[in-house]
Amino acid sequence: MLIVAVLIGVGSLWYTDRLVSNIEEQEREKMELWAEATRILSDPDITTGNFTFPLEVIQDNTTIPVIITNAQDSILSHRNLDTIRAQRPEYLHRQLETMRNQNDSIVIDLGNGNYQYLYYQNSSILKKLAIYPYIQLGVIILFILVSYIAFSISRKAEQNEVWTGLSKETAHQLGTPISSLLGWIELMKQSKPESSTVAELEKDSRRLERIADRFSKIGSKPTLRPKDIRGIIRGTMDYIRNRATKRIEFEADFPEEPLVAPVNETLFDWVIENLCKNAMDAIQGSGKVTVKACQNHKEIIIDVADTGRGIPKSKFKTIFKPGYTTKKRGWGLGLSLTKRIVEMYHRGKIMVVSSEPGVQTVVRIVLARATARDETDKR
Repeated sequence: MLIVAVLIGVGSLWYTDRLVSNIEEQEREKMELWAEATRILSDPDITTGNFTFPLEVIQDNTTIPVIITNAQDSILSHRNLDTIRAQRPEYLHRQLETMRNQNDSIVIDLGNGNYQYLYYQNSSILKKLAIYPYIQLGVIILFILVSYIAFSISRKAEQNEVWTGLSKETAHQLGTPISSLLGWIELMKQSKPESSTVAELEKDSRRLERIADRFSKIGSKPTLRPKDIRGIIRGTMDYIRNRATKRIEFEADFPEEPLVAPVNETLFDWVIENLCKNAMDAIQGSGKVTVKACQNHKEIIIDVADTGRGIPKSKFKTIFKPGYTTKKRGWGLGLSLTKRIVEMYHRGKIMVVSSEPGVQTVVRIVLARATARDETDKR
């Protein structure tokens, strides 16, 4: 559509330019004829019968502004200028200067070494015609812009419906087997109450229950509550640390004061888990995952850093798009969901700040700090 608009605009400019050139030539010929009519009327030897045609030529010019001067540059007469403003000499001289810059003068030879000079401007029709293609191109671009915005909104709405439907169906499908598993675990606890295996099974079943809860919240607008995110991050890191290889070190770097932001704990926990898991996957062999948080007077900043293989600068934004993955097994939805949760549900920002292979890759989350109103809503 953009290419077609450009072609239409260029075609219009080319055609209009030719049309304007032709009209300019015609107006020049009219002014030369007008100058000749003026010369004839200025001839003292003219007979009465010869007045008709030159008068008609002069009177027929109702569109082209004209000024006639003498050899000393004094304005002798003018036509088709603003009647009221033309009473002011400065207005006439400004118009004369404009005419000089726009078109070459036409010399009127009165004989005996007397000359007058005719200056003229392009007619209003010619001026409008000259800017018409630009207006047309602007309208076309505006139409394409509106169409693109409408298409983007429609596409996003369709994506939202797909996300919502997928999330709700996933939560629904997980609900029944999770309930069944929890029931079986309760029976196992009665027969083997001290079994560590049963305890671990219960933890993982509760984890599955939490995952189902996450998907159910993706399918609807979640409620945000002021929370100290330090506890959420620590809990998530402890869970991942217990299930990660011993070659990966985990470190949390938080200030002593609370970091309170309006979050949905279930979904924000998912964000940190996804980022930590991606950091672990990026580490080949041994390495370190660090989660650092700080705050200023308006925002809370969370950096998840790893010493893995890094991300090319050209992929800093691509990694958050659905379907992008460097893993042999994976759907490429983890970081896409993470971005959606941070930006759509928490009204925050997420980005790759820097990446140097084997040294450090930093993914940053920026959240708004909880306000006094948020605290009041919590109470």
